[in-house]
Amino acid sequence: MLLCVSPIGGALGAQQTEERPEVMKALDLESAGKYKEAAVILRGIVRTSPTPSAVLGLERVYAELGMSDSLLAPLDTIIANFPRETIYRTVQLRTLQILRRDDRLRDAFEKWVRAVPRDPAPYREYARMLIQLGRPSTADSVVARGRLALGSLKDLEYENAQLRAAMGDWTASAQSWRRALVDSPHLANASAYSLAPAPPAIRDAIRLALGTPPADPGSRRALAELELTWGRPDQAWEALRTLRADTAAATMWEEFGERAYTEERWTIARDALVAALRVRRTSQLATRAASAALRAGSPNEVFALVPLTDWEGDPARMGREPLALHVGALVALGRASDAEALITRFDRLLVPAQRMRLAQMVATAWVRAGDLVKAREALSAAGPEADSSEAAGWLALYEGRLGAARTMLKTSRTPNPDLALAMAIVARTKGDDAPTMGAAFLAIARGDTLGASGKFVEAAARHPEVAPPLLLIAARLRAPHADDAIPIWQRIVAEHPNTPEAVESELEWARILRKRGDTAGAVAHLEHLILSAPQSALLPQARRELELARGTVPPS
Repeated sequence: MLLCVSPIGGALGAQQTEERPEVMKALDLESAGKYKEAAVILRGIVRTSPTPSAVLGLERVYAELGMSDSLLAPLDTIIANFPRETIYRTVQLRTLQILRRDDRLRDAFEKWVRAVPRDPAPYREYARMLIQLGRPSTADSVVARGRLALGSLKDLEYENAQLRAAMGDWTASAQSWRRALVDSPHLANASAYSLAPAPPAIRDAIRLALGTPPADPGSRRALAELELTWGRPDQAWEALRTLRADTAAATMWEEFGERAYTEERWTIARDALVAALRVRRTSQLATRAASAALRAGSPNEVFALVPLTDWEGDPARMGREPLALHVGALVALGRASDAEALITRFDRLLVPAQRMRLAQMVATAWVRAGDLVKAREALSAAGPEADSSEAAGWLALYEGRLGAARTMLKTSRTPNPDLALAMAIVARTKGDDAPTMGAAFLAIARGDTLGASGKFVEAAARHPEVAPPLLLIAARLRAPHADDAIPIWQRIVAEHPNTPEAVESELEWARILRKRGDTAGAVAHLEHLILSAPQSALLPQARRELELARGTVPPS
């Protein structure tokens, strides 16, 4: 759909600020859906003393009533009296377009051109309507004619850009958009909408047209929108980050950062919000940037983005926002003791619910660090409700109390890979007690990967219903030392051949063999995998590995 953005003349602006009471009454009736009553008033005004807003109002009302043809005669009279008024001419063209009066539409355009021979408005409005009508060739001739009459395309770049896109000339459209956006950055979304259907083979040319220096806000915003539409959010931010740092760019960066934050693209959100913060610092923007940094895995940045000294004069917000971010950053850095000390320092600012939430964060840190004694102490400090928290769920898992772990971990509001792995195992394990499995997860939390691998192998023998995933975890933990992982992969393939874990194991085994130069062994495993698991999601990777092993494609 063509997005019309017709300029409103100065006359209309003046009329809107000093409109007569009867016009305002008619517009109020229109807003209330009383179109017939509004039409009576507006028709009288248009007949005796027309104004742009009255004509526009009558156009809308007649359209609602299915009476657009009744507007043509009054328009002829008005245009005869005001031949140079853009609003009236545009309404006339639009009405004729709606009524499909093509001959009269063309005639009205010609009369308008004769009335204002050096004005781009007739060419602009008529070309847009022809594109809407699906007649790009005719629109092309109108734009070409306007270019000759005006001496350049400067005032018709928007129409030319839309036209080229409609005709599939994507590169020319992008080039025209680039010129239009320099002076009209508000058209960025319209340009992205227009260029989005371009086929992949053309997109680099569009990127070149919009992204070539110097960077201007309109073209870079359009390029960013296109990159998002085309599934390249990192490149979308690259398109924006080179803008000159001023308040306009900061607004754009902040909007982009908020969008990335909503979509949980934490690294991009952090970069965009921090860039905006360097230009325009507000407490709200600072906390949002710090939250994005923490979620992006950059906890050290939190302390600089929201220093607690900036918030000590606002105790309520200190407890609600920056303190929680600092505690979260310390927990992420494994500094649970420092987090506890910080909570104690500002305890006077906390309401019970905040205190419990922060204490649970510290308890989770102790749990993940494998210090179960301190974890229990932190949970006790958090109050009785903490007994059903995620931290309590991890503690139950480490102690092998699977029934409690299932209940508490599934309610977590902060999913992460460790939690997903634990829940995938716990949900499939029979019974409520699994001390060996708990000890295996605890060893992971303590950083003892070798010990954890051994515990998972031991747990696989005790819990055959989840033996394949337990063995696969054990193999992954030993993957840096392939000689230790291969026997476990062999066991999975031999003892559990029809499981997804067997597919992954054989694929990883084949990769190791290929890298070691055992091409025959790698090919044998990959061919077996492809034949035995034709529906596996890993099949494309297996085929790629097979091509690499056979030397039919170069390594990437």
